[in-house]
Amino acid sequence: MYDIDNGETGFVLTSLAVGALLAMPLAGYLIVRNGSQQLSIVSTLVFILSVPAMAYMPGYLGLLILMPLIGVATGVMDVAINAQSVEIERLWGKPITSSFHACFSGGMFLGAGTAALFIYLGFDLGHHLLAVSVIALLVAAVSLPYFLRDDPAAAVDSGGNGSKFGLAIILLGIASLCTMIGEGAMADWTPLYMTRVTGSEEALAPMGQAAFSGAMLVGRSVGDYVRARIGSLSVVRIGAFLSFLGVSAAILFPTPLVSILGFGLVGLGLANIVPVIFSEASKVPGLRPGVGISSVSTIGYSAFLFGPPLIGFVSDYQNSLLPQGMAFFPGVEGLRVGLGLVALLMAVLLGLAVFYLRVDD
Repeated sequence: MYDIDNGETGFVLTSLAVGALLAMPLAGYLIVRNGSQQLSIVSTLVFILSVPAMAYMPGYLGLLILMPLIGVATGVMDVAINAQSVEIERLWGKPITSSFHACFSGGMFLGAGTAALFIYLGFDLGHHLLAVSVIALLVAAVSLPYFLRDDPAAAVDSGGNGSKFGLAIILLGIASLCTMIGEGAMADWTPLYMTRVTGSEEALAPMGQAAFSGAMLVGRSVGDYVRARIGSLSVVRIGAFLSFLGVSAAILFPTPLVSILGFGLVGLGLANIVPVIFSEASKVPGLRPGVGISSVSTIGYSAFLFGPPLIGFVSDYQNSLLPQGMAFFPGVEGLRVGLGLVALLMAVLLGLAVFYLRVDD
């Protein structure tokens, strides 16, 4: 439609991520002033109404101007709705945030499915986005009036001091960062890993990504039940271990079947870590829930900005980063090295969960 190459497409997607990342700290401030209900409603409507414009901008420059604005709406909506979800969990009295994140994963499946359907039926991108936005507006009209009204002037828990809640936010942010780099790597690099490393045919290329996404949807669908049974900290520890195991299996045994199973294991492991982290960020003493979530989100979502390019850089240039004769992973090269970086981050996440993170169920 816009006749742009891969580099220009990447720049457009990066501008979207930059807009979202810049908006997240602002969202925390606005939640303190106005509450998450108003912010959720406004940001959701702005996002829905702006999406169809992607198909009707006058050119590449117009698209570059639009995408950061959509990113701002996305970032604000993400923080505000997560603040709503943890408030619902508090009132509910038992874990429920994983179910909301499962709906997000389900929405990704529906989005991909409707895109394939519209392409098959011969509709162009503009008609597709308009139709999806109309449906989203109808869903919003039904659901938004039921969003919880929170009191922006409510006092925060004073049971902490600046250094303590600062450390808690940093630890939760690092855990979120490790998790989201893993998610980004699975979303962006698994198709190439399947073809370039495992030697799979093109038809099998999406299967690694599908295994990851499907396992994540399943994991989030049962995540609240599992959290209620074994506790949130155990969910993070077991999830980090499963993720490390899955990535390591794909690296050490780079066959199509083992890689697909490994990527599925990563999806299952990572599924409920972010919901737990956001829930904990909302309970940091001395901070309002929206501020805690926005702070951790800003750290975590930066992964989508630099994570995938970093993996690509390490995959291609590992030999130039170290003295001659040395390597990050001796005997391993290419994308296997890039995923090795993900494996290391999963090990860091596991270490944080075992030795440093303290989760209040």
